[in-house]
Amino acid sequence: MKKKLIWIIAIILLVVLLAAGAVMYFLPVSFGGTRVARPDALPGDMLLTAEQVQADRQQMMDYVENVHPFFVDGSDQTAYLAAKEAYLSETNAAMTVEAFMGATARYLTVFGDGHTKLSWQYGDEVAIYHSYRDGQMYFADETGVTELTITAVDDVPMEQILATIDSLFPAENEMAVAKNYNYYFTSENLLKMAGVNVEKAAFTVSLSDGSTRECRWFEPVETADSSAEPWGNKARWDGDIFVVEFVECEDDDNLKAIARELKQAVDSGCTKVIIDARGNGGGSSYACERLLNAMGMKAPTYGMLVRYSREAKEQVGYLRSSGTCLMKPNPAARQNEKVNLVVLCDRYTYSSATMLCVFVRDGQLGTLIGEASSNMPNHYGDITFVALDNSHLYASVSHKRFLRPSGETESRMVVPDIETSANDAYQAALDYLAGK
Repeated sequence: MKKKLIWIIAIILLVVLLAAGAVMYFLPVSFGGTRVARPDALPGDMLLTAEQVQADRQQMMDYVENVHPFFVDGSDQTAYLAAKEAYLSETNAAMTVEAFMGATARYLTVFGDGHTKLSWQYGDEVAIYHSYRDGQMYFADETGVTELTITAVDDVPMEQILATIDSLFPAENEMAVAKNYNYYFTSENLLKMAGVNVEKAAFTVSLSDGSTRECRWFEPVETADSSAEPWGNKARWDGDIFVVEFVECEDDDNLKAIARELKQAVDSGCTKVIIDARGNGGGSSYACERLLNAMGMKAPTYGMLVRYSREAKEQVGYLRSSGTCLMKPNPAARQNEKVNLVVLCDRYTYSSATMLCVFVRDGQLGTLIGEASSNMPNHYGDITFVALDNSHLYASVSHKRFLRPSGETESRMVVPDIETSANDAYQAALDYLAGK
């Protein structure tokens, strides 16, 4: 009898282990992998042979086609095939690293995926202070942003410079386009690709009133500021409002401590909360859920399409090296009507921080104030990396497609309930919570 019992227990354990193994095999359970290290950058003017160019080109195309969910999610591949043909045509001879970088960046923009792109080599930066808004690049001086727009840099029209940015950097929506313009405009390599002669000390910037300004290379000034607070998420009170300065989606001990403090505040009767996600570039969506849970809320669930590959298996740690896994979204959420939650966002709110905005919108958990994010609500993400052998170019490539909880597929961006500039968003939140 005892022997029979042992056999029964052994069989049960075996069945449990097999079931657990099957779950871990078919679901995107990660056991930790090894990411590809970024190689040292090569000089932009270094000449690659035709054979080296073609080998790196093939390495890039193979990697993208093996890893990216675009090829298995039913997307129309017409535009991709045209971009691939252009890439093949453009990279058939010896060329510099810089020229190959441009061709490869143009190839990757076809996905419209802000996570799939080259790690751009900026070069130096020209000190042209600027702000892109309302379809214009405004010039800034020591007094701040002026009403003058920039029309050219060294006689290269601004339209040509912006078109070059469009061709090299992916954009998921209109806010991403504006972010790219602000971010890359003064890069040495970008200006060079746009036709500006960067082999000099000063540049002539033409303005809309017919005047010009001389601008030189940016020279950073190092200052020892011992009073500067360390980077990271922080919590504070502003009157009766609990404010989380949510600068990164990092689900670490610091955030867990903030979540405990937030829970204690809500349990003690706090009814007004601001989560300031302006400039938050993402990380782990678990960090967003932790803050919502602390307020007695439950986020709706994103769905996702995971594409397995040999590359993702090595870098993420999956058991599978091929196939896909589709997990459907779930709009079910739990609100806390006692808490008036405001989330601040802007064009630099990105990736997992965009998910926080979508959680709040789709779950009806609170109010969004500020600018729309540069992510689409349904977007690619969870990046892997590829380092090209000869050119040392380094790129990130998505291996998941995230599907918003509501199931809605048409929106290109999450428009805040109260739209205002990033700078004015906090005051707008205070006014809103004060009932103004």
